[in-house]
Amino acid sequence: MRTDSNDIPKLPELGLVNIDTGKEWERFCANVGIKPREPKVFSLKSTLKIAASVALVLGLSFFAYRMTDRTQQNIFTAQNSAVEAVVENSTQISLNKNSSVVCTKENDGLFSVELKGEAYFDVEKNPNRVFQILTGDITVTVKGTSFDICEENSKTVVTVTSGNVEVKSNLTGKIVCNLTKGKQLVCSKDGLMQVSEAENFNSIAWKLKKFDFREAKLSDIMFQLSRAYGFDYRFEDAELQNEVMTGSFDNQSLDAVLNVIGQALDVKIVKTEGSVKIGK
Repeated sequence: MRTDSNDIPKLPELGLVNIDTGKEWERFCANVGIKPREPKVFSLKSTLKIAASVALVLGLSFFAYRMTDRTQQNIFTAQNSAVEAVVENSTQISLNKNSSVVCTKENDGLFSVELKGEAYFDVEKNPNRVFQILTGDITVTVKGTSFDICEENSKTVVTVTSGNVEVKSNLTGKIVCNLTKGKQLVCSKDGLMQVSEAENFNSIAWKLKKFDFREAKLSDIMFQLSRAYGFDYRFEDAELQNEVMTGSFDNQSLDAVLNVIGQALDVKIVKTEGSVKIGK
């Protein structure tokens, strides 16, 4: 219903009343039986002292921050599943489960990464920046490439999918090799390094979910699958570990992959939550 503005009743005009707040407060205190406190008075001189002290503290904090801001650091951790992180503009780091990286950016253009576990790096090309990964007993230096680094119990494996990387031994401080696309380096804990052709990229299948098994042992197949899909497995019969299979899978579900393997090798594969059993 529309109401005309002339129909709205007007409120009576209110006059202003002068109230002595001090006396009203004393009267309130007397009624409730409490003693009124004396008001605190701050002099301008003391206020200025406090302000100066605060300014000094803030100045010291800023100075300390500027002195310690020679580096910028970020930490990324993957626990039960893979984690994607973007650093240094478009550089991408894919962390496999149970892995972590500490990324430090120096003002001199150095960007270093301390890796524990496994990660796939897609490093943006930047001639004015040095990108280094420290893991195990080696340091990998790049300026723009894609590669995977896996630090296992007894070895570190570097697989290059594009560009090239420089590998240096942390034990000797010397450059041991330059890896190009399709090459793989295996570095053992005793310092032995072996470079070979990466006939397939099963070592990074945990990220791509693409597998190309050629006369591969079932033990190796299950190892790669467990890294990619995140499960534990055990052989009820040890002899089954040596069964050999050739086949490829492209981003298929774990159930589909296990079903194909089971039929191809005539083995019984039972999958439960987070676990797989292989038997006859």
